[in-house]
Amino acid sequence: MSVEDGDDNAIAVAWENADPDALERAYRRWGGLVHGLALRAVGPDDADDVTQAVFVSAWRGRATYDRGSAPLGAWLVGITRRRIADQLRTRQRQAPVAQEQPDVADRSAWTAADSTDLLSIYEELERIGDPQRRIILLAYVEDLTQREIAERLDLPLGTVKTHTNRTLARLRTLLGGAR
Repeated sequence: MSVEDGDDNAIAVAWENADPDALERAYRRWGGLVHGLALRAVGPDDADDVTQAVFVSAWRGRATYDRGSAPLGAWLVGITRRRIADQLRTRQRQAPVAQEQPDVADRSAWTAADSTDLLSIYEELERIGDPQRRIILLAYVEDLTQREIAERLDLPLGTVKTHTNRTLARLRTLLGGAR
């Protein structure tokens, strides 16, 4: 178990016990992930509001969290998914019918389906755990090479390659792609 795994578990235990420091620790640990997902899905104007709504909802509903069912990070990503969907629905209801299409077209590069896929990937990565999750994030978020990842995580290059290939295959299956 890595230090990070231990920290995640300690935060989850504190969360279940309604420890007042748990919210701050969870925000420090997963706030960037939640905000990044919100930023990609709803844009910079609403990402802060969605992030705040996620942590407020999560804290208020902390009695429903079951550490045995899912890691706390995956549970927060699930709440993020619902808050993003709420925000997108609110945006659709508020949008004028004859809104100028070029503005919509500019944002159409990122669709609701893309948001759903991205959230599914993050949920799966939280379930997979480390080092696979960390390897994929270093490769696709920080754009590191497999050799750089191996050096950073102090893992053999072959292990990094194997974890990358297996995790990508798992994510392809999750998204309905071929094995």
